[in-house]
Amino acid sequence: MREACAQAEKPCIRHALTSIRTHTIVRSPFGAATLCDQLTMPEFVLQVLDIDETGKDYSFVLTREWLDATLGDAGLRGDPDQPIGALTVHAQKNGNEFLVEGKVRAALVTDCVRCLGVAHVPVSSHFATLFNRTSVPRGSGSSKRAAAETLEISEEDDDDLQREDFSGHEIALDDLVREYLVLDAPMQPLCSEQCEGIAVPKHVRPPEEVFGPSDGSVDPRLAPLLRLRDKVPPNKE
Repeated sequence: MREACAQAEKPCIRHALTSIRTHTIVRSPFGAATLCDQLTMPEFVLQVLDIDETGKDYSFVLTREWLDATLGDAGLRGDPDQPIGALTVHAQKNGNEFLVEGKVRAALVTDCVRCLGVAHVPVSSHFATLFNRTSVPRGSGSSKRAAAETLEISEEDDDDLQREDFSGHEIALDDLVREYLVLDAPMQPLCSEQCEGIAVPKHVRPPEEVFGPSDGSVDPRLAPLLRLRDKVPPNKE
């Protein structure tokens, strides 16, 4: 009887492990959780064992595949007509904390808010983040003083630094890079400043006898106001 129960439990265990491997909850930098179809590995990883007090430089490539997969939920994607993006990083160790400074640049495209055409969005952003091992309390006063002295960071700059926690021997920068790309993109992207938007079909335009012509000319009813405006002397200041 015990053997029969064990055999019955094995498919359930295998199903649970398969579900964990293929469906992983990933939390975005803005706190929203999304369900990934497959477990994805971070692309931009710093091995903390390779970083010492003198620091180390890193260079990564932002491929269009990574941009499309990472920024798709934000309405952004890599520009196929432009070179691939780049991420340069300088990491420096201080005890259990690591100061990571870098620059990220990428050529993105999204939808124009006026005509829904393609809007080109070049993004370039600098960042500085202090990563803290979770085994050490984040608010430790001695840790913050040591970081300010060894890394030559003023107390005011140290308070302004973005802080992140990490565990183990790796620092993954994927979420941080995504956050800065999204924040640096314009809120209302345009294909051009002269974009006039989507043309309104004639059959849905307002009647001219009520609202006046829609060709950009001035409504005759406003002519007295225009003459009054012309009589006002210009401001000499």
